[in-house]
Amino acid sequence: MYECGWGSCIRLELNYHIQKCENDQAQWVVLINGLFADLESYQLVANYLKGSFHILRYDCRGQGKSPKPDGIYQLKDHVDDLEGLLNDLEIKEANFLGLSNGGRIALQFASLYPSRSLRVVACDTYDSPSEILKLKLASWLKAYEVGGAFHRFDVATPWIWGESVVQAKPELIESYRAQATSLEEHVLKGLVLGAMESSIEIEKIVCPILFIVGEEDLLTPVYTHEKMKKKCQLADVRIVQGGHASILEFPHSVVSEILPFLEGQL
Repeated sequence: MYECGWGSCIRLELNYHIQKCENDQAQWVVLINGLFADLESYQLVANYLKGSFHILRYDCRGQGKSPKPDGIYQLKDHVDDLEGLLNDLEIKEANFLGLSNGGRIALQFASLYPSRSLRVVACDTYDSPSEILKLKLASWLKAYEVGGAFHRFDVATPWIWGESVVQAKPELIESYRAQATSLEEHVLKGLVLGAMESSIEIEKIVCPILFIVGEEDLLTPVYTHEKMKKKCQLADVRIVQGGHASILEFPHSVVSEILPFLEGQL
């Protein structure tokens, strides 16, 4: 069963997509996009999960068909939006799977709403923006100022995509590059500047966490995930194929790592 619509959240109405499992008692999994993606980016991931869970995908503010207001899209805004959407849809508790900035949203939500958070899968993400990460992200803004949307994408590509996917799936890279011009300047700045702010007290998270990191992730490398694991009460790190967008590059890791975790097998 499918449902699409607009959720009237605390601040914005977010575009969302629901896919219900045949088992009415199944748990929910909420998929939270990476910084420049939309809910369609999770199609293959959702295909692997749909037999076991109810699935909610949505466009964060600035993404896809959701509103794109002026200003910096701060982590608090994203978490407030998510809480409002869950309230509208009467989802009391859920598992959360987030990629990159989506991982940050999932972690922050779990730290603030422990009773609503069953498990968290945080992929290729970070809990606090380091100075080196800020320099990487700032270079994307500078690239846009100098050469526009395609130049921004080309500068960001080595940080986002792993060498293996660039070689094996050039059509995937090109499909995302073709979408680069659809990102308005104020949205690009709002997303990137928001990603450079705020730290998460992940030590307060009480639910199990699985950190997934691509072995070729240069933006948020393996060692940053290992540091996060040490701060958490119940956490594990799994290194998978790919770069910073590992589960989009090689979504089979959903079957080998993520699905067993969400089903309580790990």
